[in-house]
Amino acid sequence: MPPVPRRGFLTGIGAISSLLGLSVFARPADGDTLEVTDPWMAKVTGKHRVVFHSHEPTQGQAIRWAQTFLDTQKVAYGIRDDANTVIVGLNGKAIAWCFGDALWSKYATIGEVVQAPGNRNPQAAAIASLQARGVLFLACNNSIRAAGPRFLPEAQRGSVEARDAFADEVRRSLLPGVEVVPSMVVTLQQAQDRGCRYIYAGG
Repeated sequence: MPPVPRRGFLTGIGAISSLLGLSVFARPADGDTLEVTDPWMAKVTGKHRVVFHSHEPTQGQAIRWAQTFLDTQKVAYGIRDDANTVIVGLNGKAIAWCFGDALWSKYATIGEVVQAPGNRNPQAAAIASLQARGVLFLACNNSIRAAGPRFLPEAQRGSVEARDAFADEVRRSLLPGVEVVPSMVVTLQQAQDRGCRYIYAGG
């Protein structure tokens, strides 16, 4: 079988990754410039671009500010939602706002950690409403991997197996439409490279 040229191989990997909704990661050869493509990047199309970031729960401040931004643009300036690209990037404890109600109901400690006791995610309706207006919600995979020590009951936090199982459960239980990115600190840089103004809403 003849060897496959490196550029052709990377192109093929990129196509397969795109179909699976995955990011493309590869080490470029000398002289090559690798373009990293995450699914959310293709949605950064608005003239007015902003990313609200939070790693602390802050009662969902990043979510509220995203709504305030869109409402003010529309009411005060007559700017339609589709002229904006609004991103809410959550990591640390703030990723709890991306968890579905089933997870909140199963683990009472989630609400306790983010100071919103209860068995339902109180931000779920607001997130769904904003997604309908085009807002992108991104959750950090590094924070998902570290979610066990933050959100599991105290007795389970020391178990590697319990932490790994919880991270897998989180990924299966995210709110619809929430996209997982490898590392929020990198994603914030990528968003700014694409013209998004950065606003910290972490407290």
